[in-house]
Amino acid sequence: MSAAVYLIVGDPFLAEEALARIRSEAGTDPLSEVSLDATSPVQGILEALETPSLLGGKRLVVLAGAHSLKKDQVEALSNYLAAPAPSSVLVLISSGRTKLADVAKKSGVVVSLEPPKGRRLVSWTRDRARSHTLKLDDKGAWALIDSVGSELRDLDAALSQLATRLGSGARVGAEDVRAAFPRLADQRIYAFTDAVGDRRLGEAMGTLRRLLDQGEPPLVLFGALSSHVRRLLLAHRAENAQAAGSLVGLPDWRAERLLKQARSYKEEDLVSAMSVLAEADVEMKAGDAPLQEVPLEQAVVRIISGA
Repeated sequence: MSAAVYLIVGDPFLAEEALARIRSEAGTDPLSEVSLDATSPVQGILEALETPSLLGGKRLVVLAGAHSLKKDQVEALSNYLAAPAPSSVLVLISSGRTKLADVAKKSGVVVSLEPPKGRRLVSWTRDRARSHTLKLDDKGAWALIDSVGSELRDLDAALSQLATRLGSGARVGAEDVRAAFPRLADQRIYAFTDAVGDRRLGEAMGTLRRLLDQGEPPLVLFGALSSHVRRLLLAHRAENAQAAGSLVGLPDWRAERLLKQARSYKEEDLVSAMSVLAEADVEMKAGDAPLQEVPLEQAVVRIISGA
């Protein structure tokens, strides 16, 4: 049995799926469905709700942008929901707070759809992969998020492309994702080394952990970090960005940023950082990949904090 009104609040992609479930559960007539938004006049909204379907089924009236409804629209819909037409189902779609929330909760169903983030987004991506008949591991999920972003619609579209490319039942890892959605590893690594250069510890550690989770070899990241600290030390001794660029072989725009990062450290800090990296190098080469992550992370903390 359907409710008189549904309020769907949250992510647009999840809202579309929730709307499809409501259509199915309420058994509405697809030929009489009406789609409106917050720019629709009050009279037009009420007429759509109060006019029975020609075929006798339930009419679904979808009102998007419920968070932008004006005062007269809110009042009219509140009055309507006090005695709704039995032949219609109203679905309000909102990306944020709406003044109809209390009325919708009292008269029908409120569906909250917060987009997943962090580890929950990885779990969502892996679950979604199964609906596309793919077997996606954690590293593959992180790689996909990094390649196409965190928008659920984009992730779902990317999974659909992977299913077409690799076939039903395929196992998908980080390398498969990178082959299908090439994105230069340098771009990701630059984000990490720039965070170190800017002395943003939280961002540097978060980016480093993301890179490791995606399968980037610790020794490759260590090499990038060592090169960047070496460039910082050279740039610190340069008189200006042009001179820094000549010393390290970077274009002017990149050299300006490098010089700004270098000046956020004292020269002795950068000299000490080279010693920290030398210690980490010995520790990392003594262990395998999982054990290499710890000295790398410790080196980042020590460099940024100046310890």
